[in-house]
Amino acid sequence: MIQFGRKFNAKLNDFFFPRDLPRYVTRFRDLTREYGLVSSTVLHVGAGRVDLEPLVCSDGRARRVLALDLSFEDLRDNAGSLKICGDAEALPLASKSVDLIVAEHVFEHFPRPLTCLNECFRVLKDGGRLVVSGPNGWCYVALLARLTPLGFHQLVHRAQREGTGEKADAFPTFYRFSSPRAMRRLASEAGFRVSSIEKFIAEPCYTIFLPVVHVVFIGLHLVMRVLKPVFGFHLNTVAVFEKPIAAAASTQISAS
Repeated sequence: MIQFGRKFNAKLNDFFFPRDLPRYVTRFRDLTREYGLVSSTVLHVGAGRVDLEPLVCSDGRARRVLALDLSFEDLRDNAGSLKICGDAEALPLASKSVDLIVAEHVFEHFPRPLTCLNECFRVLKDGGRLVVSGPNGWCYVALLARLTPLGFHQLVHRAQREGTGEKADAFPTFYRFSSPRAMRRLASEAGFRVSSIEKFIAEPCYTIFLPVVHVVFIGLHLVMRVLKPVFGFHLNTVAVFEKPIAAAASTQISAS
């Protein structure tokens, strides 16, 4: 019965939110591929079990794609060839050694995002980019996450993925780099230039296993989509930050 309800709700999602609509997941992957194809070294922060090599190396050109995660267990299931078990607050990489850093649904889990941003800035080459995607820290999903314990999140994740064969992960969330305002402020403090911040509203996914309730959330998302141009409502964000080319030169001048 649960499987039938999930499939029915998935069909409703496809009907009300067609696949040709702009989606943050697609946008993140498109940007990763676009910038990755002109990079020699790509760092995937919080990679987990996701291998980006097929995406970034789709032109057949050899390049380094580094999958970094704090979980050795998740990296063991990652099909990538270059994997690093490490902390985003202390990246085990040389300064100015990376052309592109990508982070998908990761920064909301960092209690000290500025520390991570400083590390990203350090390891990026001048002109390098950081691409980040994640939830809006003021959307209803984030607000509910703040009000409920981690154990509840784990139950929801298991219910979402029951019967799909996917592993249900749930980690503590802080949402300290999850709104456009916070992104601009912290990225600027780290030295980045904000290239773009895009806002998205897609289909509801956290209620996919719930009958009736899911229909209500479809209606909520449709209303938010209509009001987005007026009030800026959004559920997810994809942002691009750039390390200025003149950063190194200005640092040397000030030091002298």
